[in-house]
Amino acid sequence: MQKHTLIRRFLAGFLAAVLMALTLGVSVGARDVSDAEAKARVLKSLGLFRGVSDTNFDLEREPTRAEALVILIRVLGKESEALAGGRTHPFTDVPAWADPYIAYAYQTGLTKGVSATEFGTGSANGAMMLTFMLRALGYSDTAGDFSWNDPFPLAKQAGILPDGVDTDHFWRADAVLVSYAALKATVKGAGITLAERLIAAGVFTAETYTAVIGTVLPQGGGSKKIFVADPADFPGIGMDDVAIGD
Repeated sequence: MQKHTLIRRFLAGFLAAVLMALTLGVSVGARDVSDAEAKARVLKSLGLFRGVSDTNFDLEREPTRAEALVILIRVLGKESEALAGGRTHPFTDVPAWADPYIAYAYQTGLTKGVSATEFGTGSANGAMMLTFMLRALGYSDTAGDFSWNDPFPLAKQAGILPDGVDTDHFWRADAVLVSYAALKATVKGAGITLAERLIAAGVFTAETYTAVIGTVLPQGGGSKKIFVADPADFPGIGMDDVAIGD
């Protein structure tokens, strides 16, 4: 009798654990990424983001460290420069497709790797992506502007950590939200936004930016809103969408 009781209790506990796991799985998988999907299309229209295929942004998973860095380099408008080659890095664990990106990031100080010889093959977390983006905006963890393992206060202050970003379960969707917000963030010491810097570099035009974002760029200081565009209204303007996977 006691044996049967123990078996029943074990089965009841096992079933409860299975149901809890399934519930958690549904909860995580049910996360709404529609806002990130719309903003990914805007970034694509500006030539700053690509999916894993022509039609799939693959937003509902964690980005790899290499993917996070490629996302950053594209948002900075430096992909062509990175792919031009001629740079090296000391890491032995970088996939061939990401090699020029990692070399560019290493040589320009965007990444240091996890050790002297390893870039790191795991998933990127929120702290890593925000650290990358803050460095790109001119902030330095080495100089003490922020701590690489706690970039959140400065990221919030700089405007690149909008509501909706899940820093605990960081997905490609979250990388999109950070990247989109960074366009309107001010580059440290430059007095211009990242979007203005990209326009000056010829990555996209002011007219294209205004069309897809809905903001008139500063002329003599201060942005002036003319309308609030819905990113979902701009599925793309014919940008090349060749996929680069890992």
